[in-house]
Amino acid sequence: MKLLRAIGAALIGYLAGSLSSGRLVGRLFSPDEDVSSTTLELPGGATLEYEGVSATSVAAHSGPIAGMLTGTLDMAKAYVPTSVAIRVWPNKPYAAIIAAAAVAGHNYPIYHGFNGGRGMAPYMGGMLAMDPVAIPITQVAGITIGVGAFRDMYAAYMGGMWLTVPWFLWRRRPAEALSALATNALFTYASRHELSRYFEMRRSGELGDLSSLRDFARSYDTMTGADQESSDDGNSEPRA
Repeated sequence: MKLLRAIGAALIGYLAGSLSSGRLVGRLFSPDEDVSSTTLELPGGATLEYEGVSATSVAAHSGPIAGMLTGTLDMAKAYVPTSVAIRVWPNKPYAAIIAAAAVAGHNYPIYHGFNGGRGMAPYMGGMLAMDPVAIPITQVAGITIGVGAFRDMYAAYMGGMWLTVPWFLWRRRPAEALSALATNALFTYASRHELSRYFEMRRSGELGDLSSLRDFARSYDTMTGADQESSDDGNSEPRA
């Protein structure tokens, strides 16, 4: 691996990741909303203050369609440069560097005062480029373990990310394993304030256990406001 090329790869990934899809989509769907400050509703009626811009915050302010659009764009900004690097430098670690750097840029965007998201969507974009089979396997396994073994929303939400590290070690791909480890570290550090509050609520009993996969799906809908939007649509008066 050449040092200058590795630095260039990190710079490309970081600058691409710094593009704020959430701010762009937020302006289009809810121009009067501040998507950088969000109160997320958790199962059991608890709330969690979220300071950052991501697909989750955009969905909470502007609805699931805006959230999905933001998530797709955030995935693309990691997927595209990582895919290009794989084709230009096959069997080299530069794509793995770009994938991790894109998450760093997403979390700490140079264009927006280093106030970004947490990194789930660009992580998935990078993983899809490096190993598309990894995403469905690790995500399904992570959610199943998080709900079945821990009965915890955070464990179910993050389980897939954690499992990408042993996945790549098992596949004997050390550069990708290090990229996945860096991604997990970036996500955890960027989420430290929310995690501290979340674990406080878990200890105090404000959050209940997840008893099934259906509970996990419902809890995510509650957090993003999708269930409220569905309820509002169902209660609306028919138009003439």
